[in-house]
Amino acid sequence: MPRLPPVQRLLEVAEAATEEFGRLGYRGTKTADVAAKAGMSTGSLFTYVESKEALFHLVFLHGFELTSDQLPDLPVATPGPGETLKVIEAGLSQVQMPRIREALAKEDPGDVALELREVVEERYDLIEKYWRLLAVIERCAVEIPELEAAWFGLARSGTFEELGTYLDRRMAHGLLRRMPDAEVAARVVTESLSWFAWHRREGRDSTLYDDNAVRRTVVEFICAALIPESRC
Repeated sequence: MPRLPPVQRLLEVAEAATEEFGRLGYRGTKTADVAAKAGMSTGSLFTYVESKEALFHLVFLHGFELTSDQLPDLPVATPGPGETLKVIEAGLSQVQMPRIREALAKEDPGDVALELREVVEERYDLIEKYWRLLAVIERCAVEIPELEAAWFGLARSGTFEELGTYLDRRMAHGLLRRMPDAEVAARVVTESLSWFAWHRREGRDSTLYDDNAVRRTVVEFICAALIPESRC
């Protein structure tokens, strides 16, 4: 078997680490298990990352695509205090949802059914793209207070608030079906998207449904629930 170039091996290490941290959390993840999943010895793993902390850091550099095409200095160094959190915050800040921002800037959407569909599809696609990284963040946040504050206190709550504001405005003008609480409705939408775009992939349900059929059905279901019959 031909020997893989170092950059490819580093990517395999990052992907194996992402899976393990996302499944077991920070404390539960063992470097030996990551090495085995990447198909190398533990000793070989430490030629790519200096420590478990460096391995965790690499997960976010890779997941948020903050590394260049060039191979970084190996082994990847142990990050300084707060450095990994800065990478996570930078990565989350670059994850943009332009469609909902455009919708929030408009008073009259013209075609509210199309607007809502695009907002929902945008959110589904982002969750689907980053679900492995989101799993790492959620599993490890309970063990790392700074990460818990950044994720649950700011990033995650911010997405609920943004969607809740959008729904509330459209409901107030009679463009979407009014719900008792717009923020709860935003949570229902996001959690529904999260289960199908993310959580179902972590268990035995991952292969039960065709991915494209899932996406179309979930988006259609949410839009049908929120758009008044007169606008369908």
